[in-house]
Amino acid sequence: MNRLFAAAAACSVLFHAPVLAQSIAAARNAAIGSQVTVTGLVTSGSSLGGIRYLQDADAGIAAFPGNGSVPGFNPQPGTNITVTGTLTNYSGLLEITPITAFTVNSTGNPLPAPIPITPAGLDESVESRLVRMNGVHFTGTGTFAAGTWPVVAGTETANVYFRTGHPMVGTPVPAGAVDITGIGSQFSNNPPYADGYQLLPRTSADITPHASISIQPPVVQSNLVTNGFTLGWQTNLAGTTEVFYGSTPALGMHAAAAGNGTSHSLPIAGLQPATFYFAQVFSVSGTDTAFAVPALYSTASTSGGAIKVYFTKSVDTGVSSGQDAIGLFQATDDTIKAYIDRAQSTLDIAMYNTNSSFVVQAVNAAKTRGVRVRWIAEGSNANTALNSLNPAIPRLMRTNSEGSGMHNKFMVIDAEDAQRATVMGGSCNWTTQSFFDDYNNIVFIQDQALARCYRMEFEEMWGGSGPQPVPALSRFGAAKTDNTPHLFNVGGNLVESFFSPSDGTTAKIKGTLDAAQHNLRLALYIFTENSLSQAVLAAKNRPGMYVAGDVEEVDATGSKFSYLVGQGVQLYSHNTEPGLLHHKYAIADEGTAYDPRVETGSHNWTSSAETVNDENTLIIHNATVANLFYQEWNARHQAVMAVEEPAGPGLLGAWPVPADQWLHVRTAPGTPAQIALLDLAGRELCRSSSSGTADLPVGALPSGMYVVACVQGGERTQRLVSVAH
Repeated sequence: MNRLFAAAAACSVLFHAPVLAQSIAAARNAAIGSQVTVTGLVTSGSSLGGIRYLQDADAGIAAFPGNGSVPGFNPQPGTNITVTGTLTNYSGLLEITPITAFTVNSTGNPLPAPIPITPAGLDESVESRLVRMNGVHFTGTGTFAAGTWPVVAGTETANVYFRTGHPMVGTPVPAGAVDITGIGSQFSNNPPYADGYQLLPRTSADITPHASISIQPPVVQSNLVTNGFTLGWQTNLAGTTEVFYGSTPALGMHAAAAGNGTSHSLPIAGLQPATFYFAQVFSVSGTDTAFAVPALYSTASTSGGAIKVYFTKSVDTGVSSGQDAIGLFQATDDTIKAYIDRAQSTLDIAMYNTNSSFVVQAVNAAKTRGVRVRWIAEGSNANTALNSLNPAIPRLMRTNSEGSGMHNKFMVIDAEDAQRATVMGGSCNWTTQSFFDDYNNIVFIQDQALARCYRMEFEEMWGGSGPQPVPALSRFGAAKTDNTPHLFNVGGNLVESFFSPSDGTTAKIKGTLDAAQHNLRLALYIFTENSLSQAVLAAKNRPGMYVAGDVEEVDATGSKFSYLVGQGVQLYSHNTEPGLLHHKYAIADEGTAYDPRVETGSHNWTSSAETVNDENTLIIHNATVANLFYQEWNARHQAVMAVEEPAGPGLLGAWPVPADQWLHVRTAPGTPAQIALLDLAGRELCRSSSSGTADLPVGALPSGMYVVACVQGGERTQRLVSVAH
């Protein structure tokens, strides 16, 4: 009897059609929590789980049989169905759940043609609809695992996502250009859910080799010298190696290399130092030609290339590799003034907030001695010191700002003088709090090409190259374009430069995190950006990696701090210490041969920094600079660990467990400790001295159990660890 009742109830659900159905577009515009009824064609099956995506002629929506839903919801692709339920926002994705009624109208219908989009077109307009990206390239290699896999086409990037149990998990990642069909979806942890769009292939048939010759991004610039550089790229099919280039977007010049192939390298010579050139590489296969997106590239400067790094507070020179870092303390404003005093011709300032009359007086003095001065600031800030700025100095304020608005903190000095051209970057506002209370970094780079790059960004906001701003032509925020070179040879060191929100800066920061091989250290004011959170977690899970950091705003809305700590990432809260940790930097592979580098600038790790703010970011590939930042980082990190860790000597941490190549050990800071790794018979295998952290090599040891022992302050502690290869 109960079975008959259940069957009758199921039949009543299947064949009792709702009275009125609205268009899916109308349902998407309804208020969250509304009861909606829609009719559409199902475009996905069980490979994406219990969820089903359906669409009509104009829009798509997801339907999920969650708690409170009627039973039996399992339509297959090609099913025309009417669904009634509650409109819900699940991490940015509009869903109908719970499903209170549904009717199968017909089955076996042909699916709609996918909407062709580029990676940048994966947005709200195609959410829950069938789409197709042609000629994209996976940036990862190996075999697919569950999770996010970026694809690129030209300068555009999108994420492809495979759930656990997806039929493509464990299959090889295609090496060449592919066409991908799938559902446009979204998952974001960051209200108002402006990010997190992802493409969901349904089966292996949704990913097919691209039929025509195509260029597999990225186009890589190398061998930067004063009179040229080399461009390299890959194609999916054999083709020619050619480039159009020139000093204007019209290009006008052509270079080519002999032969056909899929791996291409083309030197371009006869160029001028510290000069920007437009270039568009292309390859021809028969009657088919593949063009890369035109981009701007720089030659090297004849500048000296000095890189000077300063910090506003204390540093730990005990971990110096030879050059001691400098903590300025009360000399921060005087150091900035000293650089302003060096300006002889031009001075361009883009500063979020200024209340230091001392620095403004130095700028006024520069104007008096004949320097052309231009100033851009954020209009929502007080900028009290600008009240004493010489009225003859033109200024431009960004107004009606979203997010933090004009959040840059940079200065460009004498951009047209090869030996004087200097850029100031870093995290420091020109305020007394930033100078004397907060923890900040300031970087000065003497390089004409980089100075011209920063001036180009300044003039995009300024509205032109003249002495006065042109508000009608000025561009801020999302109105800006990716119009600067990104790679520079600074005195033999590679320096990358990116501006937000036009240049995809978050993806470039993620690239630094993804490339780390041995260690990754973070010092962040705020951390809410989801893709960077996942990159940090992935770094922590790589064998042999040491990942640690400090965060100030640990309780900010959408903060990743607690989540990452819960996943075992060694993050600490700085908000117990006086002064704000105002940094936005990451140090990768310091002290190793793996390309030590530092990412720093004004760009907080937030979606606002990526999408609406004006920001500047540098990635500096230099072992000495990485160690200078490490000296500052260690001073901060030891201070917060002393607050959070138990007092007294002893072994506080050993990770990862199991270890592969390296076992990282942390002891109580401040007191020398002897660390030893023993086998289970008590035989010593290796030893290290430590006053904070130590790295023990375990790559040559057999897999198994070991003991790490610590003697510190006359006390011995130990713990069992494992090694697995």
